[in-house]
Amino acid sequence: MQATISIPRGWQYPRFSFGQRTENGLIIGMKYYSCDTFLANEYGEGWRYFVLPDKHGEDEQHLLEEDLKLLTPHELKTQIEAQIKNHLCQLELLKQELRAIPINAVAIQPTAERECPSQEQEQFSVPHPHLYALIDAAQLILKEIAEHPDFLALDYQPDLTVGDAQTALSYLQSELESSQQLNTASDISNQK
Repeated sequence: MQATISIPRGWQYPRFSFGQRTENGLIIGMKYYSCDTFLANEYGEGWRYFVLPDKHGEDEQHLLEEDLKLLTPHELKTQIEAQIKNHLCQLELLKQELRAIPINAVAIQPTAERECPSQEQEQFSVPHPHLYALIDAAQLILKEIAEHPDFLALDYQPDLTVGDAQTALSYLQSELESSQQLNTASDISNQK
């Protein structure tokens, strides 16, 4: 459902709307000085627009309708494309941050160290992530590999494919779910 704004009878319709880009900035607000009010008598009847010249700033301008000018289609297209490019760059940076998160590796320690960890070891021990989370992460990584342009460009035909690895992870996930259901059923029967 699209939001609508009703204009009272007797008021002029605005030439511009919320969120519209102008040469002065983005329209973030509007108000109307009706002909029978003090403000209209003082400043003139009509629409006033609140325009934000810089989305990273807090200063807004209050402009009359005749002071606003829309961007040309070319200027609007250029501005939107620049904004899309900026968002895509931010998205890539976030993906790189996500890929940089280390996957916890289990180091095999001598039995004596495992039985009696020092305070320093206890302080820095990291709990193992849930196996479901690791499976999901591995499936995501395999999907990214399978769709990567460099991978697609390779003439690579191994005996086991990325699809085989994805299938193996699906089987592992099913086995984990079955095991968990058996444990849950066993726990319920033991409680009775």
